[in-house]
Amino acid sequence: MTWTLLAAVTAACIAVGSCALWLPDRTPTLLSSAVEKTVAPASVQEYTGMQQVTVVPTISDDRDLSGNASGMVTADWSGNGLTSGKGAYQVNDRTVVALNTATPLYRDLKTGDIGGDVLALNNELSLLGYNSVPGSDTYWRATSDGWKQLMADNGNTSDGSLSLADTLWIPEHEVAVDEWSATAGSMVTGGTAIGKIPGSLTKLTIKNGTASAQDRTLTIFGITGTLPANTTEITDAGFLQQVEANDSYQSVDVESKKAGLDATLALSERM
Repeated sequence: MTWTLLAAVTAACIAVGSCALWLPDRTPTLLSSAVEKTVAPASVQEYTGMQQVTVVPTISDDRDLSGNASGMVTADWSGNGLTSGKGAYQVNDRTVVALNTATPLYRDLKTGDIGGDVLALNNELSLLGYNSVPGSDTYWRATSDGWKQLMADNGNTSDGSLSLADTLWIPEHEVAVDEWSATAGSMVTGGTAIGKIPGSLTKLTIKNGTASAQDRTLTIFGITGTLPANTTEITDAGFLQQVEANDSYQSVDVESKKAGLDATLALSERM
């Protein structure tokens, strides 16, 4: 009995000593008193509101180009399109100049004439850098001087009076042409169509879109423009011209364009 009791006491002492060696020398963190945290890690994320959308283009109808000169076409410069103030073609060795006036010219003009067509001519001559009286509806001597110089720059002699046969009205400063018939060697008659202006892109509309209270950016074929606040349409001419000139846009057939084109919409100002 005595030996048994002594063995039990010895075992107990050994156990207590072992426990003392393994126990930590300070209070575990989980059991320590609470400490108030005054700093916490933070991260920043940008919100761009980016989303994939479908845009539907609006394309204007083709338009006829009517010539005013009659005779044999002796030169043709329409291959790269027409530009206001530049020669479009020649008839009987006289240059026909493309002209983008707000009002199409429809008559011969001379000093003293008055009208909306004269106002349009004065304004266009000024934009092209020629002498004129912009804002005036009268064919002044300055208008005559400007027209005479424009004719000279295109190889024509002129006394300053405008002959309608020397002009070809175009609806924009630069236009592409299609179905052009005023080729060198052909006969043309004044008052008849000599070509067409293909329909152009006039608007892009977000299909089933919802207007936003702030401006957004629309990216299509890598070209980015601004979608104004409170609308789902872009009508900015400069942006639309860039899209229309893009090879990827031109490669899409008409039916696919009507169905809609893929684009990306995002907030103009990131949040």
